[in-house]
Amino acid sequence: MEKLSPQQVATLHNHLIYSGSNDALLDELLDHLACEVEHYIWIGLPFETAMNIVLEQANVKTIRHLRDIYQIELAMTDEQLRQASLDDIVFEFRNKAYGAYDLRRAYRTTLRNAFIMALGLCMMGMAMMDGISRHTWSYASLGGVVWLVGLGGVTFAVVSWYLQNMRQQQLSLR
Repeated sequence: MEKLSPQQVATLHNHLIYSGSNDALLDELLDHLACEVEHYIWIGLPFETAMNIVLEQANVKTIRHLRDIYQIELAMTDEQLRQASLDDIVFEFRNKAYGAYDLRRAYRTTLRNAFIMALGLCMMGMAMMDGISRHTWSYASLGGVVWLVGLGGVTFAVVSWYLQNMRQQQLSLR
């Protein structure tokens, strides 16, 4: 697919500025319009015709409407900023629905579960090797206690992961 030249991108950029786009929305719209124009060029239209088709859809009224909705839906008020987490601030003018926001919010829990599971599996492996080397097994021995603690850690991590996924599925259904 043919890419737009810097002059062609500048033409689209100037149209967006003329239409009243703000800084937060400008990059998103410019990327979208450039992709649309490239699509029309790819199917055989010259740049001017492709740009006119795209700019008919992205007229001044549409751009201003998008800007107003964007500010209402995605911008935080001063009160919300005071109570916001770092993740909320980082994703303030971004699309939170595509998954990165949820992954970032769940990072600490995921890291904790992975650490507990790795530690539990390691403990279970050590206890199993101890039992194999002694040719006996007893839950009352040190190896048995280490096995049970490791099994508890793995169980905790799996149940925590399952509950976290169930919560995410319930939130996505709403």
